[in-house]
Amino acid sequence: MKASAAVERAFNLARSGQCRSVAEIIRRLPEADRPAVEAYLDGPSARRELILICSDAWLAAR
Repeated sequence: MKASAAVERAFNLARSGQCRSVAEIIRRLPEADRPAVEAYLDGPSARRELILICSDAWLAAR
């Protein structure tokens, strides 16, 4: 349950338009969330999805 909440927080940050990269999203997460999000992002499609959401939101916010 906690891991899915951490991943949801990462996706919320990506959608916010406040972060330019996955690394920035991870830095902004609470330290306790980072291992769960990094484990989730080990899958290439998961990382790619987060990158695309983050990029789109960043550009839309500008």
